[in-house]
Amino acid sequence: MARKISILNVGGHPKDAIMYAGGTLAKHAANGDRVCTLTPTHGLSHHGRALDDYKKGKQVDLGALIEERKQELIEAAAELGVTDVRFLGHDDDVVLPREEIIEEIADVIGDVRPDIIITHWPYDTVAAHANAAQMTLLAMEAASCIRPGKAAPHGVHQVYFHVIQGRTNHRENYRPVNPTTVVDVTDVIDKKAAAMNRFRSQYYGGDGSLQRKLGEMMDGGIHAVHARVPYAEAFVADKPELHPLLPLSEYDLQMSAKTEPEQYEHMTQMLI
Repeated sequence: MARKISILNVGGHPKDAIMYAGGTLAKHAANGDRVCTLTPTHGLSHHGRALDDYKKGKQVDLGALIEERKQELIEAAAELGVTDVRFLGHDDDVVLPREEIIEEIADVIGDVRPDIIITHWPYDTVAAHANAAQMTLLAMEAASCIRPGKAAPHGVHQVYFHVIQGRTNHRENYRPVNPTTVVDVTDVIDKKAAAMNRFRSQYYGGDGSLQRKLGEMMDGGIHAVHARVPYAEAFVADKPELHPLLPLSEYDLQMSAKTEPEQYEHMTQMLI
């Protein structure tokens, strides 16, 4: 695509804003596209270390912990080359669509004017994931309308939902199994690993193996294998796209031009 595009990425919790699409964000940032990542909640209910302390009866400084989660996201995004971070800071103990948050997301859409929004599957069985996606879809509708005193109406061209399951249960079967779009993130997997390791509140970072395990499982999983690349992020497009002719991926053709031994050697690299 000749012109630079604008992308808004919405994650239910701070970590989610990086985990499911961090490689894709890094590639678009390096391409000179405008990239904004947003989380509506502070994610304190998923603060691993704080939960452990709370269960043991220890006092926790909630304000300091929220600031820690915000700073983790800012630092993680910076590892990807993303400097536009919107941390709305709402509670995530009871996750329901709220008009106030929908309005705030609509304000961000009006400001960023994204061509593409990336977010969770709206029926993800992690409540904060589904809630973030549903509020984002409602905010899209609001942002496309006349809102007195707000930014001019803006219509988003495409929404991409994450393919990776939030949890493993039968309700997740409502999620499409196969992606419509796969992004090769091999060349930025080190950036994504560094970004995820900023989330020390959830046991990433240091010499721990959590990011290496999840990176190989999620980004190096079956979608990457089928695409014959070491690491990939997979998405489902919300609506059909209009083309003058049937589209064919030049990148896919380039990868397919490798010999079979070259393909296996390439896709089985383990870099994290």
